[in-house]
Amino acid sequence: MLFGLQQMMICLSSLLVIPYVVSDMLCAGDQALQIRVQLISATFVTSGIATILQTTFGMRLSILHGPSFAFLPALHTFQATFPCNADTNTNNWEEKMQMISGSCLIAVLIMPILGFTGLVGKISKYIGPVTIVPIMSLLTIGTVPDIEEKMALHWISIVEFLVLILFVVILERYEVPLPVFSLSEKKFKFTRQKIFSQFPYLLGISIVWFICFIMTITNAEPRGGEARTDQNASITVFDQTPWVQMPMPLFFGPPKFNLALVCGFMASCFAAMIESIGDYNLCAKISKQSRPPPSNTNRAFVVEGVGCILAALWGVGTGVTTYAENIAIMSVTKVTSRITMQMAGVLLILAGVISKFAAFLSMIPEPIIGGLLAMGVCLINGVSLSNLQVRLSPKKSIPEQRSRFLQTVDMKISRNLTIIGISIIMGLTVATHFEKTPLNTGNQIVDDVFGTLLTIRMLIGGVIAFTLDNITGGATRRQRGFVSEMDDEEQDPEKGESDIETNGYVLPSKLNQFFLRYSWLTYLPVIPSEREIREIEEKRNKFKIIEEKIEKA
Repeated sequence: MLFGLQQMMICLSSLLVIPYVVSDMLCAGDQALQIRVQLISATFVTSGIATILQTTFGMRLSILHGPSFAFLPALHTFQATFPCNADTNTNNWEEKMQMISGSCLIAVLIMPILGFTGLVGKISKYIGPVTIVPIMSLLTIGTVPDIEEKMALHWISIVEFLVLILFVVILERYEVPLPVFSLSEKKFKFTRQKIFSQFPYLLGISIVWFICFIMTITNAEPRGGEARTDQNASITVFDQTPWVQMPMPLFFGPPKFNLALVCGFMASCFAAMIESIGDYNLCAKISKQSRPPPSNTNRAFVVEGVGCILAALWGVGTGVTTYAENIAIMSVTKVTSRITMQMAGVLLILAGVISKFAAFLSMIPEPIIGGLLAMGVCLINGVSLSNLQVRLSPKKSIPEQRSRFLQTVDMKISRNLTIIGISIIMGLTVATHFEKTPLNTGNQIVDDVFGTLLTIRMLIGGVIAFTLDNITGGATRRQRGFVSEMDDEEQDPEKGESDIETNGYVLPSKLNQFFLRYSWLTYLPVIPSEREIREIEEKRNKFKIIEEKIEKA
């Protein structure tokens, strides 16, 4: 439960940003606060449902879903069309919400369609580290202005960042003695746990939030200061929020559609999908799994599409996507169990329904969120770059346990270096140019659609890297990073049959038996083939027989 709570706290800043942005775009005047609470509640519930579906039925790895920032460029374009000013009618917010949600609902249908047809799984076979690293690097670079803006609010954000560095880097291996009561011996004993590396975010938020509270009650922080815990807006939100609030779909009325916004959201979907493919591979790497099978990738995007549809119906304002910061923290805690993320999903739903809790979390001073965001992005960047590093892998077949070097991507080849460099620099350059000089073709729809596309750094860099990596010769698939040590281990004949139990991708046995009974379902791209299912069940049966023999012995 604590690990799940920490995963929820990590994504808190991202979960709260979208409701604030969307509620401001609606120009609802005095009703903005009430709408914001509704959006926060809807965001938590839909993110929780999407997370549980993804970890249980989709990719089946420890992945958390939340509102996608890739949709913000399209929303900003929409806001420019319907700006908030003194002449704005504050009663028209429902119509704007209907257009945002209806346009999002149409655009996100592309995700389950690509998943059901199997196109995503086929494309993912050609997306390797040379493509993933530039995408993730551009994601982190693109968040630098947001980090600077939030950390510039108050020096307490630096304290939060330094506390997290202390826990994650310096005290990572320090074991804290903790008292526990032994039922068998009926006395208290001490056990040593690495709580700083296991709960860095939970401890960091609690400590610095408490410091802000002390600064508030002693008036060390002046009235109106960003680090105060008694901000009027936050207290008003908390007071006006009901204890229990069940978010309802289409609370704003029937959906409407805006063609330019539909096209902009569709472009955002492609950017979010490329980001998710990178995140899936990143999560597999940290979870010590092989590359995601095509059937799991297809199924993951169907589930992600369902999450996006729910988000559109509930009025979140964006689709959902994988949160890389939650994957990054797993590299610190070393906890990659899907149950942890399922617990985070349950807590998110509870936080959305018990809306007082969501309102309480929204009272965290914004500079603390800046420190959290900075450390999260730093972890994402570090983990993404690990796709390129040389690592040491022991070979069991050698008696003296010598080690062999295995390089994920051969960085001695100038071809790989050049592609990575071009995609990152050009992704930044092209996006920056069109941010400063908006596209002007004379056609408003073309300008809105392609103007949005050409300002998404991840999309530009990802397309460049993907194209060059797959049309340029001079390197084998192994040198391009498609063969990892996990692939070699899977081919190791010395591996026991019990490894099927540590395979995070396989479906439960009862579900596999159902697919074997109706074998025509195995022809669907989202279901493993009949041969794969039979092999998995045979290994499971062998492992059960071995376990029974051991128990009898």
